[in-house]
Amino acid sequence: MLDWSNTALRQWICDQWQMDIHCIRQDIDIQGSPERALSRIVMADTQDRQFLVEQFDPGKQALRDRVARAVDFLFTHGLTRVVPYRKTVRGEFLPIFNGACFQVSQFLDGTLLKRPDYLSSAAMGQNTARFLIKMAETATGMEKHLSFPRFSIKTYIHELFKTMKIHDPPVYDRFLPVLDFLEAEFMPAHDHLALAFCHGDLHPLNIIWDKDEIRAVIDWEFAGIKPDLYDAANFVGCAGIENPNGLGMDMVMTFLAKLHQTDVISEMGWRFFPEYVLALRFAWLSEWLRKKDHEMIDLEHAFMRILVDHMPEIRHAFDRVA
Repeated sequence: MLDWSNTALRQWICDQWQMDIHCIRQDIDIQGSPERALSRIVMADTQDRQFLVEQFDPGKQALRDRVARAVDFLFTHGLTRVVPYRKTVRGEFLPIFNGACFQVSQFLDGTLLKRPDYLSSAAMGQNTARFLIKMAETATGMEKHLSFPRFSIKTYIHELFKTMKIHDPPVYDRFLPVLDFLEAEFMPAHDHLALAFCHGDLHPLNIIWDKDEIRAVIDWEFAGIKPDLYDAANFVGCAGIENPNGLGMDMVMTFLAKLHQTDVISEMGWRFFPEYVLALRFAWLSEWLRKKDHEMIDLEHAFMRILVDHMPEIRHAFDRVA
């Protein structure tokens, strides 16, 4: 574990980002996934401004630099509900100290999300849809400046099943009917879905809330070029895993209704939207398998079965708000 009180480290941070650090705030809970960084802490300067300082493995430097430049592009083009990373005096986002790279951004605190009550918030759904609409607008032209790898959930699922068949045959057999369902229509259509820049991990816990308003969307590590429905499908799927009834509650319905008013998601994207919600759950299943979280594996299986067994009703509910 990194010793954030190390005098040489603190002085280096001050020199790199022209900060006058006054204290370390170990009493502050930091929102977002702690696994994305080796270590992280909130520091306060002499003006009581708070900054999130994160340490990353140097092997992640290229990825984190691309993420920082993407967020910076969005922010400078008008997407205000993000937290841009600060550049050093040399114009770097991730300088290296003692074999690790570091990143600094403004720290924002937010309202604690009340689970699962938030599923009833139409305002949260509407504000998240507005964020995606604005992000699509501000991301225009980004690919001229930044290069992103393409992501295919189809390829991801096929590779996951190959791994499960070798290392966990019972899980392979358990989830194989879900794959068979997707193979019928979704997989052949997947490669024809329209692509767009996406956050890559949009869900309510990766948003800093001020009651029902968005202060900032965080955790951009999986940002990149993906099918245009990716973020919306992930957001809806995370509402459903919280409570399957959430698929038809105010947050999701208002979210989808607002997106239907725009062209953020293509016609083909809407056609396969419920299937994409289902397909993305395999990315989450992979996480539970890695952690050996059997309770979440069981929950994921139950949720996938609900999606498969009730796909016509779910599609009708989603289409009804168009």
